[in-house]
Amino acid sequence: MRTSIDKIRVRFAQRRASINSSGKCGVACRIRVNGKKAREFATGLSIESIKWDSKSQQVKGATEAARECNRKLNAIRYEIEDIFQTQRSQGRVLSAQEVADVYNRKLSLVYPVSRLASSFVDELITKDRSPKTILRYKRCYRYLLEYLGDDLLASSVDKKHVSGFWRWLKQRDLKNDYCNKITQACFGLFRFGIREGHISTNPFEGMSLEWTSEVDITCLSLGEVAKLKSHAWSTKLQKVVDSFLFMCYTGLHICDYQELKPSDQYIINGSEWLKIKRVKTKVGASIPLHSYAKQIIDKYGGIENLPRISGQKSNDYLKLVAETVGIEKNLTNKMARKTFTDMALNEFNMSHESVAAMLGHTSTRQIKHYGSVNERRIFAEWKEKAL
Repeated sequence: MRTSIDKIRVRFAQRRASINSSGKCGVACRIRVNGKKAREFATGLSIESIKWDSKSQQVKGATEAARECNRKLNAIRYEIEDIFQTQRSQGRVLSAQEVADVYNRKLSLVYPVSRLASSFVDELITKDRSPKTILRYKRCYRYLLEYLGDDLLASSVDKKHVSGFWRWLKQRDLKNDYCNKITQACFGLFRFGIREGHISTNPFEGMSLEWTSEVDITCLSLGEVAKLKSHAWSTKLQKVVDSFLFMCYTGLHICDYQELKPSDQYIINGSEWLKIKRVKTKVGASIPLHSYAKQIIDKYGGIENLPRISGQKSNDYLKLVAETVGIEKNLTNKMARKTFTDMALNEFNMSHESVAAMLGHTSTRQIKHYGSVNERRIFAEWKEKAL
């Protein structure tokens, strides 16, 4: 509960610069809370400039028009003070601008952060965002609500909460760039709140994030891929390995691999291709079918029969696979996409534009998250052009 030092002051002033042809000018409202003022706003009332008594804050005269104007001014003052005092009695002191926004119905006092997050996620669902994207946003907001509490009003979140939230994330041993991604998701959340009229400011606005470029492009070498191909696996692990290798030779994300269907396979000029629309982004991807990927399809009797294993289970099995053949890397489904990118760039010497099209990206900017040109590509081009 706040103390009695919290005070609000409501004053009215003429806007003399806007006198009309009838000699009347508008009346503006000015609000101060603890000495800090809000932006003044129009009351919708206009009076003759010579009849305004600034000291008494009243229109002079005994006419019905003057009395009516004074009644309206008193009603405005009462409503504004009531907004402030009601919230103060509940242990919350609104800023002058928040009081003004509530009065002008730009701010909702009944919108906690939890409800704002729920509304934003609902909007993402209506925009047909992928289930994985929805889960990512939900995870970010779970962190925020764990830090702030479910009942904190969205309009109460300020800069101190924002900086404290980032430090709190770091204390949980999360990587720097992951903390930044969570923070960026929260920026979008409060921008949505402003657009919907639930809050007036974005506390995340102007926050400076320092990125450490912790991009992991670890992939399998051709020798390590060969180990997976040549080892005699059990029936269960063979399906895991075949799924992984298929993604290594097509660059498919596991979500796209699991949704693959026979109609995604087609022929252009005698060559077999895969053409899909990515689950996550709805962006198209066109991939020439590598001979080894075709062998896997033929092995199972068609795309519809390819082994489909959940991401979590296959990642667990891949740890056993790596240990069995002596691969000292954290083998996951994501590494298959990075291995494909490495092969495309450094073995097949493909352009970044072509690799982006195969991965289902609209620009080459994201290629850096999956692979980079290394000495193999450099030497191949050097041998071709310089030697």
